[in-house]
Amino acid sequence: MNKKKLRIGISSLFIMLASMHLNAQSQQVEKAGIYMTQEMSFLNMTPIQVEQVYQANLEAAEAVENLDKESIAQNSAQSENIESFAKILKERNHSLQDILSPVQFQLFQENKIARAATFRTIVMARMLDLSNDQLTPVFNINQEIVENVRKDLDIYFSANNNRGKNNAQRKLHKALKKADKAFDQILSPQQIITYHENADFFRNIISEEYGTKN
Repeated sequence: MNKKKLRIGISSLFIMLASMHLNAQSQQVEKAGIYMTQEMSFLNMTPIQVEQVYQANLEAAEAVENLDKESIAQNSAQSENIESFAKILKERNHSLQDILSPVQFQLFQENKIARAATFRTIVMARMLDLSNDQLTPVFNINQEIVENVRKDLDIYFSANNNRGKNNAQRKLHKALKKADKAFDQILSPQQIITYHENADFFRNIISEEYGTKN
């Protein structure tokens, strides 16, 4: 009963937070901030933490949106986008570390699959203009993808030489490329085109967030 009341309270807080910032942020940024915060509900955060985490997620979502706009305007290379994206992830995680308790943050860090799947879904939502109905199916696919390549990811990040990393990276790239087909049933024809135009960036999101430690 208490848990039910807590969920209702947090849901109300999400609505309140969204309405407070509706004029200042785009709807996509709002949706991303709320979605990321909801996906962290397993941390059993206090209402104050929820608000602070929401703000951190909102800033990260806005940074991703700005990165997308700047990339288009400046015709940035994929490598530059990936580097900028990694910086956004690290800054967000630094903020979360200041907000969460040590136990909560450790749990957040250990939950690599959900973390990587969530952030990839958010970036896809922004760049592909996903509808609300598409969010959950896309997240489920992303989560399944990360689960399937987790072994390759662990090998990649534990490799202590370039040869080991390169071998793991090739296997990882092959597995992720094969997994792209799963989105064909969810995305519209135009979204599929946009996805494949940015496929390398979307694939790198998984490894960047999965491997982010702080």
